[in-house]
Amino acid sequence: MKCVIAFAALVAIAAGACNKDITVKSQSDINTVNACTKFQGDVTIDGHQEGLAGLGALNMDSVQQITGDLIIQNLYNLQTVSLGQLNSTASLKILNNTNVYKVAIPKLANVADFQVITNPNLKELTYSNITTVSNFQIIDTYIASLGAFSASSVGNIEVLSNTQLTALDFSAVKKTSGYINIANNGRASNITFSQLTQVGGNVSFGNAATLDISKLSSVSDDFSLYQNSFKNLSIPALATAKKSITLSQNLFSAISFPLVTEIGSSLDIINNTNFKSISSTTFPKLTSVPGSVVISGSLDNITFPSLTTVDGQVQLSGSGKLSCDSAEKSFARVDSLNIECDLKVTSKDNDNSSDDSSKDSGSGSGSDDSSKSSASRTSVAAVLGGVVAIVAACL
Repeated sequence: MKCVIAFAALVAIAAGACNKDITVKSQSDINTVNACTKFQGDVTIDGHQEGLAGLGALNMDSVQQITGDLIIQNLYNLQTVSLGQLNSTASLKILNNTNVYKVAIPKLANVADFQVITNPNLKELTYSNITTVSNFQIIDTYIASLGAFSASSVGNIEVLSNTQLTALDFSAVKKTSGYINIANNGRASNITFSQLTQVGGNVSFGNAATLDISKLSSVSDDFSLYQNSFKNLSIPALATAKKSITLSQNLFSAISFPLVTEIGSSLDIINNTNFKSISSTTFPKLTSVPGSVVISGSLDNITFPSLTTVDGQVQLSGSGKLSCDSAEKSFARVDSLNIECDLKVTSKDNDNSSDDSSKDSGSGSGSDDSSKSSASRTSVAAVLGGVVAIVAACL
């Protein structure tokens, strides 16, 4: 076998096959690329080529560097990929291979564009130490763990819809020039960006059980958290949110942005089931919102102790202990307030408001009192009935 590879290498070098773009059409073409220690060009391996339709295993364990793009896509019978010596490539794109279950790239360290997308049966993705990467995307796979990620500066990070993935450790990352988008992974996913300070694009985290962004101080675009299950949200270092902050459908019971003074666009706090009160410690230093403020949910209190400017409309909706009159007083410091309020005041002690509400109430003091009254009336009726019966018998 070694002699075959050596001979193929000599043929490839002699023919200049290591110095041009190639669209692979057969196993022979794969051997040609694999014979090159350094391949200077793009390598496209696409299952739409007739000669590759039945390819079940892709082995290129000799090539160490590809200066262009390596694209492996649309190979519907492919099951395994092995790139045992590859340490750098301009981009690695493994796309739409519906039956691949194992990809091994153990020495890959430097890659500008890393995309593993729509490989729904991929269980094993082996990489050991990516140190340089601009765009990192893993979307729609079955993998349960990520490899080591030691790049301190990244362009974009996107990890979506990997239903078995629960540990997302990006603790080496200190800043990104682009966006971070992580959501819809394993139900109990734990996301760690413990050293992250700056994000050059938008930030979006969803469906997480834990999230560590404790050092994040600056976000250059939108900041969004949605459908997360952890209870307490504290972003202690964030001072600059250049566009919007959106908190939607989370299970937070407490929220704290202690250093935020200005939000560049809008503030949206929407339908966070367990969050009842915007207290004086939620946004204690927030003074200005150039856009709108939208707050909805079960609200008992709203307090913005430093807020003086909202250029857009304040929209309040939902139900709880907070009335529209009280809410307007909460924004009394805001100049030229434009408020639209649709808050419905509810009280746990009001059990006689309607027959339906009494029937729907499963707990609380009103339900107990009603039961006791009913029991008392039943007991009196029973006693009177007994008296009547005795009198009748005597007659």
